Amino acid sequence: MKRKLGLFMSVLLIVLLIVGCSKSEKEDDLTGTTETNTPVSTTDDKPSTPEAITFKINTTDPQARWDTPISKKLTETTGVSFEYIPIIGGSDVAQQKYDLWLASGDYPEVLSLQPRVLGKYRDAGALMPLEDLIEQYGPNIKKKFGKFYNLLKDADGHIYSLYNVQTATETPANSQANFAIQYEVLKEAGYPEIKTLDQLYDVLFEYYKKHPTIDGQPTIPFSGIGSNFVYNNPTLSAGGQPDHGNFIIDSENQVHLNLVSDNSKKYYQFLNKLYAEGLLDKEIFTLTYDTAPSKIAQGRILAGYYPEWFLSAPESSIKSSGNLNRQYAKLPILFDANVEDHSNAFTPTWSNNNWAISKNNKHPERVIQFIDYLFTDEGQKLISWGIEGVDYEIKDGKRFRSDEIIQKMAADSDYNWKQGLGNNYNRFSFGHGAKLDDGDYATPLTKEYMIRGYDDVTKEVLAAYKKDTWADFLPPLEYVPSFLWQIAEPEGAAALSKRIQQVWDRESPKLVMSKNFDKDWEKYKKLIESSGQKELEEMYNKAWKVVVDEYNKAMGQ
Repeated sequence: MKRKLGLFMSVLLIVLLIVGCSKSEKEDDLTGTTETNTPVSTTDDKPSTPEAITFKINTTDPQARWDTPISKKLTETTGVSFEYIPIIGGSDVAQQKYDLWLASGDYPEVLSLQPRVLGKYRDAGALMPLEDLIEQYGPNIKKKFGKFYNLLKDADGHIYSLYNVQTATETPANSQANFAIQYEVLKEAGYPEIKTLDQLYDVLFEYYKKHPTIDGQPTIPFSGIGSNFVYNNPTLSAGGQPDHGNFIIDSENQVHLNLVSDNSKKYYQFLNKLYAEGLLDKEIFTLTYDTAPSKIAQGRILAGYYPEWFLSAPESSIKSSGNLNRQYAKLPILFDANVEDHSNAFTPTWSNNNWAISKNNKHPERVIQFIDYLFTDEGQKLISWGIEGVDYEIKDGKRFRSDEIIQKMAADSDYNWKQGLGNNYNRFSFGHGAKLDDGDYATPLTKEYMIRGYDDVTKEVLAAYKKDTWADFLPPLEYVPSFLWQIAEPEGAAALSKRIQQVWDRESPKLVMSKNFDKDWEKYKKLIESSGQKELEEMYNKAWKVVVDEYNKAMGQ
């Protein structure tokens, strides 16, 4: 589903949320702010030293901290610092906290929330409109968003949150497909072309027949993680669709529930075939994000659907154990050769865990000035590359991470956090593959960097397919107005989605294990339809139309 948004090389990237708070007379008061009357300039020229101010902001990451070299440099430049309010315990706990805050009115001055939650705060009048503040204090924000600036606006014409603009015109070098196949399987098969599910099935069947065990344990031909990445997202990838979560959007910009689409039926049939022939992981229905990594790290799963943000950690464990041949090739796999692949989709903006300013904030202009600094080239280099001479060097006029620096970072799994490269302000990065005004890349994850990080076995596999990186397997980059999960959840949609999700979770394993698939599929479709499918689609069609209309205006269409 949606959580694409990802981590990339484990050594460099950690996708996270930040959260800050301001100092107040009461330690548990969320609304106090250090007073200041000094404005700060946020042009590309280095701003004058402003008075200090601290804001509180929420985070769901226990490692978030402000006492880092990069955070301190940001404070030196802007005068702004953040005090984090950690919310630990998972998404349900976080949602309860957000609802409690909203009911009491005792929420932080700055909020980092997903669009569906921000919609509740907006409707309750808890958020400040930002457009006038941006007009006065955010010249770089307006400059970088350019023609996409109006995409920040809600249907009522106000801007309630800020996030990054993606300026890349090329596929980021760290991008990769989500179907993963072990190097050893490909090598034994002679590095065959694998572009369809049938071709994937054939190589898995042949390898499993010859190798029913690996290191004394049963071989697992195919597996996955969680319901979304077992049943839903693979159908989007195999169908060449952008990741709109549980939905697909057709060529007429009509929204349809993917859970009952023809593509979903095809993928359930694929899983059903694997199950019937003993090629599907027996624990696939119960594996979670917590339990799956250790199983993958054993090196006996031949293939699966694993997004990069999830696979990177267990694959690093495989590599550390010395089993380089048990790493995974990341290949785009489609239902058949007739599918047009449009899955390499990007949005001009990245709305997810956005920053909003609550009505409890007494100095909202300072928050805008802080964010505006992040939109300068100087700010971008600091939050994405780090500190010159420490996190990167200049070589031939270009920013560069030497092997020595990379080894230093790799030696400490907490380096990004300690240095400040992992904090939530990194969310305002222009993205991998983007370039700054100096013509150099906005982030370190370039093609050259990725190739330097590959081991010899990985390079051998890539060379067999005449590729340099896994990104080279992907179709051309395409921009879409937004991903559906990035927009505010329509009123009333949550209850319908929950009802449909319950049916989906209950019935999906039955379809995979079914001995009368067509009959059970029709039964499943009727259950989903009776749970509110049409109503939910209608809600999202209305919301999507607003997004498309604004996008077309921005693009001059």
